[in-house]
Amino acid sequence: MTEIRLYRDGVAEALRRLHDVQIVVTAATGVTAVVSARRDECDVALLDMALRDSTHTVVSLLTARPSLKVVALGVPEEGPEVVACAEAGISGYISREASLSEVGDALRGALRGEAPVPGKVAAGLLRHIAFHARAQRTSAPGCLLTPREREVLQLVQSGMTNRQIARTLDLHLSTVKNHVHHVLSKLGADRRADLFTDRVGARD
Repeated sequence: MTEIRLYRDGVAEALRRLHDVQIVVTAATGVTAVVSARRDECDVALLDMALRDSTHTVVSLLTARPSLKVVALGVPEEGPEVVACAEAGISGYISREASLSEVGDALRGALRGEAPVPGKVAAGLLRHIAFHARAQRTSAPGCLLTPREREVLQLVQSGMTNRQIARTLDLHLSTVKNHVHHVLSKLGADRRADLFTDRVGARD
């Protein structure tokens, strides 16, 4: 499923040439995909994650047909999108650079109950799990974020740069950098990007 017809038709035609593919149904939007999932006897869906509201579409597809395996195409190899896909119920990930053979293998693997995942995506998911575990350990008194640090964390997670945070909170840039450093240290994160892997609710 993808909004670009030429791309959609090309992928569908390629899949039809696979010896073990019986039916290929295409959809341009999440709404039509959900309708197809209810109507057609499909076992696996290949979803272009560049589609608008793609994560919501995953949830809707699985609600309409719980047994369906949804494989995500074109997810960034790391970052919040990977985690959002996993939480929505994605069965596997395929890179945009994958060959037709790799796409076929991924779809078959998903049907077997496997989770086809490129190495970098798997690494990102493992970092998310590790970060979540570290965040849970912040209940010790010495590790808790201050109200200002929680405020800075929320702005970092909203996508703001240090300079934007400084303007928003009317702070010196150096002060913001210190706050970010303290947040990283207290949450056991190795780098700023790790703060996007979970919406941490630290307490006073």
